[in-house]
Amino acid sequence: MKAFCISHVKDVDGIGAAAIVVAATGAEVLLSDYTSLMRDLDKVPAEAGRFILCDLGSNDSNLDEFVSKMRRIASHSEVTYIDHHFMSAAIKRMLKTAGVRVIHNERECSSMLAYETYKEAVPDRARMLALMGAVTDYMDGSPIASRMMEQADRQFVLLEATMLAYAVAKEGSEKGFLRMIVHELSRMRYPHEIEGISDYAVEQLSEVVKLGEEVKSKGRRLGRLAYMMTSQYSTGSVAKLLIAAFKVPVGVAFKEEEKGWYEVSLRCTSECKVHLGKAINRISCRLGGSGGGHRKAAGCRIPTGRTKEMLEMLGRKV
Repeated sequence: MKAFCISHVKDVDGIGAAAIVVAATGAEVLLSDYTSLMRDLDKVPAEAGRFILCDLGSNDSNLDEFVSKMRRIASHSEVTYIDHHFMSAAIKRMLKTAGVRVIHNERECSSMLAYETYKEAVPDRARMLALMGAVTDYMDGSPIASRMMEQADRQFVLLEATMLAYAVAKEGSEKGFLRMIVHELSRMRYPHEIEGISDYAVEQLSEVVKLGEEVKSKGRRLGRLAYMMTSQYSTGSVAKLLIAAFKVPVGVAFKEEEKGWYEVSLRCTSECKVHLGKAINRISCRLGGSGGGHRKAAGCRIPTGRTKEMLEMLGRKV
């Protein structure tokens, strides 16, 4: 039965989940993001007997459209939705009523959930893909991941995961490069065995050192958060560097994704008691955008003219 998978393009978790799905089902993969997901759902072929969506959460701004498109796909395909972003019980019911198999757990990353779903159909080495997703999504302390990490060489996992994350940060704008990574990972090759990964990772190390200095001069503090405009592919990394540079609980990085719109990444420390995913979902929707995520890492898309409002609203929250 032909399978088709859409997974998150931006990080190791989404890429790892896609690789696990490919290894288990032989699926054709389309890497997507929140800005293009609604359009990409229309690209699921009618002849696909199975459709798997990974690591891309819905939000209040597009919920009706999202459920409608998933229902349409479920009318001709077996649909599985694997995700770990905040999802209300009501949304789960809507999706299940639409014929979607929902695999959701906020305490585990998407690649770990994909591994748990397909572990009988993939080689044992696929555990590494799940652990790399957990490490890079700051979720290796979760119940399943922590038990799995106890059975692994932690230094090896951390090195491989970081190498892959840095290579994606360096060359992630090249979609062909990311598709190649998914293909190679699905063949159970470690990142250090994939051509170009180690070189790009070292290049990104130097970039991170420069960025660390750049955020100090270009970043700005607003109460308990720090923010900055950037052209970096990995806006999440910039958000984390802002936290370190300004000693604040929350970092916010803006990037102009397309004319008139900013892509925004948010990261926080345990000192922040606000669920970033829930907060930015509400804030971005009020400003004519969309967003969501999990407790310590989230993202949104907002009109460029509404950044001041977003920062003020988020600042009051945190």
